[in-house]
Amino acid sequence: MRNRVWILAADGNAARIVKDVNLLKDGHQHPAEETYQIEGKRAQDIMADKPGRSHSSVGHGRSAMEYSSDPVREEQHRFAAEIAGKIDHYALENAFENLVICAAPKTLGDLRKLLSHQVRERTLAEIDRNCVAAPTDQLIATVKSVVFP
Repeated sequence: MRNRVWILAADGNAARIVKDVNLLKDGHQHPAEETYQIEGKRAQDIMADKPGRSHSSVGHGRSAMEYSSDPVREEQHRFAAEIAGKIDHYALENAFENLVICAAPKTLGDLRKLLSHQVRERTLAEIDRNCVAAPTDQLIATVKSVVFP
């Protein structure tokens, strides 16, 4: 295992990149971190602009149109794409040698589809757990318990 291990902790609204973690070292570490966050909006806030009404094909009736997808989920997917783009950019710069991803299950699924082949090759482990709010020491301990069972 190489020294430049990065940890990506993410959910649908927030992400942390913990840089240059030494998984072989015991005790406290103070690695550099980057954080990203989008404003968590409720569906009713996103859907404030109603989709409108349609005319009935038979008669003079009109009815409300339904949304074709979940706008909150779409926003979370866009956020995952933004984070994947940042990680891909860092991989192209060879900023890290290995990556561990700790993400909420839906976000992890999004990231799996969005991350480049180069990043997936450098991924040591994927943990389907939301660790964004965990203190850094606890996050590192969680990663160690998975990488070194």
